[in-house]
Amino acid sequence: MKPFWRGVAALAVAAAASSVQQASAQTIRDTPEKNPAVARANSAAIALFKRGDNQGALSALDGIIQRFPDSGLVYANRGAVYFQIKKYDEAIKDYTQAIGLGRNDTMTVLNRASAYSKSGDFDRALDDCNAVIRINPRNAVAYRVCGVAYQGKGDAERAFSNLNESVRLDPRAAKTYRARAIAYEQAGQADKARADIAQAGRLDPSSITAAQMAEARERAGGAAIAAAAPSKPAAPVVAATPTPDPAPAAIATDAPGGETRVALVIGNSDYVSVPRLPNPQHDAAAVADALRSAGFKTVVLNDNLGAAAMRQALNDFSTEAAKADWALVYYAGHGIEVNGTNYLIPVDAKLKTDRAVQFEAVPLDAVLASVEAAHKLHLVILDACRDNPFLRDMTRTVASRSVGRGLARVEPEASATLVAYSAKAGQTAMDGTDGQSNSPFARALIRNMQKPGVEIRKFFGLVRDDVMAATGNGQEPFVYGSLGGDDYFLRKP
Repeated sequence: MKPFWRGVAALAVAAAASSVQQASAQTIRDTPEKNPAVARANSAAIALFKRGDNQGALSALDGIIQRFPDSGLVYANRGAVYFQIKKYDEAIKDYTQAIGLGRNDTMTVLNRASAYSKSGDFDRALDDCNAVIRINPRNAVAYRVCGVAYQGKGDAERAFSNLNESVRLDPRAAKTYRARAIAYEQAGQADKARADIAQAGRLDPSSITAAQMAEARERAGGAAIAAAAPSKPAAPVVAATPTPDPAPAAIATDAPGGETRVALVIGNSDYVSVPRLPNPQHDAAAVADALRSAGFKTVVLNDNLGAAAMRQALNDFSTEAAKADWALVYYAGHGIEVNGTNYLIPVDAKLKTDRAVQFEAVPLDAVLASVEAAHKLHLVILDACRDNPFLRDMTRTVASRSVGRGLARVEPEASATLVAYSAKAGQTAMDGTDGQSNSPFARALIRNMQKPGVEIRKFFGLVRDDVMAATGNGQEPFVYGSLGGDDYFLRKP
């Protein structure tokens, strides 16, 4: 450690020697509870935590959860204790559970973002802190958490943009100066780093102990920041304008075993009879790039197809599939189930009656037929389970004809065929959460396509877990069909 930093650390340790232990990024809370028994037990756990008895606090919180499993506050507090003892995966699970139970307040969401950063999952950290910014563009802590996540990703410009905005909104927050000092240090701007450390020390000497500086470096050290800090601060991230999740560069790598893989990707956003879906076009473009990066030889991307164009695209693709080892169709847009039959809805469909569906929509069977000639693996991935506005105005011509909210389960007849739904049969899926320009399902697909050596069944399991976490267990993807004993890898192990 350089002499300057040793001196700062020594002074800070002396100044903070008598401070009470508390979670570095979290605050365990004694928020009022309607249930007096929960409130009393929660207060007792907080007392243990403040005395530094983390294991005692965990035991107390475990006991409360066993008796009162619906208390989001208690899960949030247990997450804070797990965070303090560096069990970040457990902290994330508890914060997610708390959010699912309605404890989706700013503090819990930002605490989960901090835990995601600590575990190295910077994209999810950004999802959470940007969600807070969209609700409250003046939340200084959210900008700080975003800045730290961008540090971890190695994005210097956005790191400084967010940290500068946090300082502007709350110029007396020592933690923000400490975080920005680390960013300056990584960018090689020692003078600015010193100035921020000095300011942090003036505002709160306990914010720059040696342990806390090491912790901040650890949190920001997921990727080195090569670019220098901008001499002129960039504009802060504008949360109200969604930007797509970063997809991998569209540079094709060789598929495992030299296999030939082809894909048809369709994103239907601009419906003529119902409100526009904002995300499918973004989802389709990002998934297409991810497939190219994963080694698919041919990826045909289509947007906003009417019924005739959609049927023609599937027919043309079936010819390509017959020459390939893998054939994959990804569709984002509206879908519907009528009398147990699933349909994808072209952008020119009107669907004024339930009878019109079979004429104006494209049956899922046609999609399955388009991939069935591939030699080894047939994949159909549908982000088509959204809440369907066509149902509101649709006239029912046959009283016994059922029309479902989502898609019905499917049992593919062809071997080596998987059909993945963004939400299991009967559920609806989110188009995008909190202004995100990609759906939770598309984000999970893209993220996991970048991982080498993941077998296809595990791949869809990881996608499921990611979507469940992102939606507070509100959306569960599901895969229908089965494979034999062969392994199928998206990328080389």
